[in-house]
Amino acid sequence: MMNAPRHFPVGTRPWAAVIDEELRQWLANPDNRVPIRSADDGVGQAGTVIWSTLARLIWGIPTGDRFSSHAASGRARRQLVAEAAASGQTVVMAANRYWSIPRPCPDAALITCKDGTTRPWRTHITQAELTIELRMLRAACYVFVTATSLMRDSEVQEIQRDAVTTYYGAPAIRSHKIKHGPARPESFWWIIEPVAEAIAVAEKLSWHPTHLFASLKPPRGKKNRGDRGIIAAEDIDYFIKHVNASADAYGLETIPDAHVRSHMFRRTMSVITGREPGSEVALGLQLKHAARRALANCTTQGYAQVGTKWATEFDQQLEYAGALRLVDLLRARRTGDKVAVGPGADRLHAGLDQVISAMNEDPLLRAQITDEQAEAALLATQFTNLHLGTVNHCMFDARQAECQNELPPDQHGSTPLIGACQPDRCRNSVIPRQHAPIWIAEEDDLTARAQDPTLSPPGRKAVLIRLNDVQRITRTLRQEGATP
Repeated sequence: MMNAPRHFPVGTRPWAAVIDEELRQWLANPDNRVPIRSADDGVGQAGTVIWSTLARLIWGIPTGDRFSSHAASGRARRQLVAEAAASGQTVVMAANRYWSIPRPCPDAALITCKDGTTRPWRTHITQAELTIELRMLRAACYVFVTATSLMRDSEVQEIQRDAVTTYYGAPAIRSHKIKHGPARPESFWWIIEPVAEAIAVAEKLSWHPTHLFASLKPPRGKKNRGDRGIIAAEDIDYFIKHVNASADAYGLETIPDAHVRSHMFRRTMSVITGREPGSEVALGLQLKHAARRALANCTTQGYAQVGTKWATEFDQQLEYAGALRLVDLLRARRTGDKVAVGPGADRLHAGLDQVISAMNEDPLLRAQITDEQAEAALLATQFTNLHLGTVNHCMFDARQAECQNELPPDQHGSTPLIGACQPDRCRNSVIPRQHAPIWIAEEDDLTARAQDPTLSPPGRKAVLIRLNDVQRITRTLRQEGATP
């Protein structure tokens, strides 16, 4: 495209010679094309020049006065344009709209077609097509970042400018954890280099002063600086629709027609990552989930090469998260209640009593008796091998663990085998009162099954054995007043 037209102060008009020279320079560039009508529009007939649009292309003015046929200079300029149009230097427009004029794209990226040849992504683009491409690019950045970083939608949309940093020596994104974090704590997600590139692109696309995923519309005035946030579902659907619509033109593979949402990216990537050897710890940290089973791989060689600080941090955070769930038990135990039943209940009560004693004997801790963090810190120290479950809690001690009996002696591990857990028999098992409804429901279910006349004798015997084990727990729960 030619250089921008010369600036003239408001209230002045450029010389006719300057206008004529700028017109000649514009027409001399073969990439510049004269806009003509595709059909009669009430102003002109099909095939005639749209003078107002041409003036806007050349000089940035909204009217075609400089091509007026009432002046000799205007008629001369029309003649120059007519000669260019006669030579084929034209572009047909469906409507008199400036944003439908194709512009050359000399720096477009090269793409590889299905037949192996390469060509530019685009040779020309209109303002309307550019708007589509920008939204597609923003959607692509969002999808790529969400899928590969394992961040939630809310966390991705909270990414702000200059968010790419390092965390324990590896590239990371800094954002805010929204779900289960009322205080919106700042957190970090490790990323690969292409994600950092996608973040850089999103920064250039956004008009918002702070956030990356925001309106593509330019700001209007000081108050309206562009809307923050996007509707992710709409952008994902828009992206899939336009990729499939232009797949043949751009040599792309079509995307299967399916319901796709941001949480599915996170779930899919977590499943893929979870199948990789030794990936559990990193996966738990990326998801911001406390997956206790991940600790079995904390010392694998792959992670040891990175360093041990991040693994230590995970251990500490995991123990603290588990201890927070014991705070209510601690406070109930302080009043003398028996807060749990089961083979390991005495060990749990003894540990809680030690924490209470430590807090009572220390004046500073006694002053913080209502401080949940202080209580959790002491509990994390006392119950270092605690594993929380949905039907019971495990204070794992390999020497007393029933689940380890299923393994050869040389294969006994340092974590419980969830699938082999026997919560009603194992001396590591404790069952707090809040788990009572689960046990009562299982007792009712087993009682009903035992009365089924179609049940075979061996099947009824197995049900009765299991019912006896469950009733050993429910009986104790009822005695302690944990159930109706």
